[in-house]
Amino acid sequence: MPVIYLIRHGQASFGKPDYDQLSENGWQQSRLLGRAMQTQDLGVPVALCGTMRRHTETAQATLTELGLPAQWRTDTGFNEYNHKEILALDWPLAEDHAAVTAWLATQPQPRKVFQSRFEQAVRRWQRGDGEYGESWPQFRERVLASTYSLGNSLNKGDSALVFTSGGAISVIIQHLLGLEDEALLTWNRTLINTSVTRLLVNAGNLRLVSVNEHLHLPTEQVTYR
Repeated sequence: MPVIYLIRHGQASFGKPDYDQLSENGWQQSRLLGRAMQTQDLGVPVALCGTMRRHTETAQATLTELGLPAQWRTDTGFNEYNHKEILALDWPLAEDHAAVTAWLATQPQPRKVFQSRFEQAVRRWQRGDGEYGESWPQFRERVLASTYSLGNSLNKGDSALVFTSGGAISVIIQHLLGLEDEALLTWNRTLINTSVTRLLVNAGNLRLVSVNEHLHLPTEQVTYR
């Protein structure tokens, strides 16, 4: 049966003005993933990326380490939700990066405080409490549409590497396990950078066979953003 490998991007640049790029650790995580995947029977995999820089940089490092051309198709269906918009609508201070950085510096547990504010904002988005460029139902629909479209395009023995984000992968897990909306946050905070979640494709149906595989990473290189 065809296999889809959902790959969460490497560690991005949390706390920096431009989050959407890999940190040095993120590049190394991606290279380690590529080395580990050399043992998989991938055949000639199809590679797809969302259009975000952290997706394409992860793909570049992983595919190069795999000995494959650093080439992929882009699919906006695998893009992450707009976390900046979602956060700013609930917490206007978030529009000013310098102000947020200064405020977090006064907090005893800045990462924990930020995560709490972020999850509050995501729940508001899921409730539909505000005017968003993309609603929660629209986000789910586009991610699932791209996933099933990919599954239907694969033939027996094919494999696909999809470089995407935690939110998109969490939506797929939520859908396939029949979970409530809160699963978006539960899985999104749990998925590790460059972890692999596997789907089997059978006659147009998708089956989840593994989640959050990350044995390629030494403990000190495990990150969640």
